[in-house]
Amino acid sequence: MADLDRDALRAAAERIQRLSDEHWWALTPSCRLMENDAWVGPAGSRFGEQVHADQRELHEMLRQAVQSANQKLASLPDRP
Repeated sequence: MADLDRDALRAAAERIQRLSDEHWWALTPSCRLMENDAWVGPAGSRFGEQVHADQRELHEMLRQAVQSANQKLASLPDRP
């Protein structure tokens, strides 16, 4: 039974890592456009600030998800 739990948790941790890798760059194109002045003026500045803040938040949430899954996996007792 413990092997099933470990295997299921390992599979979940791997999926979380894959999803993190896949979505890590989701806001990069928008951030790059804003860095290249794709939208200027006060509204453009607000949007640029927000999209960069959203990117930082996304990265932190993805880091936390991966870390949490890996910590949970590491906390399981070793197999006998």
